[in-house]
Amino acid sequence: MVSRPSIHHDQHVKLAKLGALALLALLNLHACRPAPVATLPPTLKPSLAWPECPKIGGMYELQGEALPGSMNFYRNRDSKLTLNAMLGVAAPADLAQESVRVELVHDDTLELVNRYDGAITAHQLDLQPEDRVVCEHNRIRIHRTRAEGGVAEEPLRNISEYAQELTVEGDGSLLVKTRILNHSKSAFWSTPVPPEEYAARFRRLD
Repeated sequence: MVSRPSIHHDQHVKLAKLGALALLALLNLHACRPAPVATLPPTLKPSLAWPECPKIGGMYELQGEALPGSMNFYRNRDSKLTLNAMLGVAAPADLAQESVRVELVHDDTLELVNRYDGAITAHQLDLQPEDRVVCEHNRIRIHRTRAEGGVAEEPLRNISEYAQELTVEGDGSLLVKTRILNHSKSAFWSTPVPPEEYAARFRRLD
């Protein structure tokens, strides 16, 4: 007859062996695992130079033709529906009032070069890492979000979303659609504003 202490001793030995085997198996499994893949931090700006993006660089008329049902001014009646305005790339008001054409330079981003009476201004489309760019064979879609405020002295934030769609038409004209959505957000409420939508066609001049 086996004594009770001997039975307990055998059980402890078996448990110890099983624990050692389990530990060994875990170590082997960890050794066989592939090394973790390092991912780049999301600090790179989106590029418009990918092969999938249509090349839209060239000379265009500065003031576009509003599409049927769209407003023929940008944001206020004193602002013309210019390519600068539609792309959100600033140009001096007096220059935009007198000039008739604008050069669109297409590289990693878009740059608009305005010339008139010896004056030249060049401004790039501001793309940030959080922005999105989607390209098709004849279309570029750009989505940007910008926030202002949010500091301790001013907890209210103004958030603006810009959605732009640029389509190359058969005759080389550039069809631009811009949608702007604004809303104010605080720790307690969010106040949306009706979206602004603009659409215009810009003839290619070169």
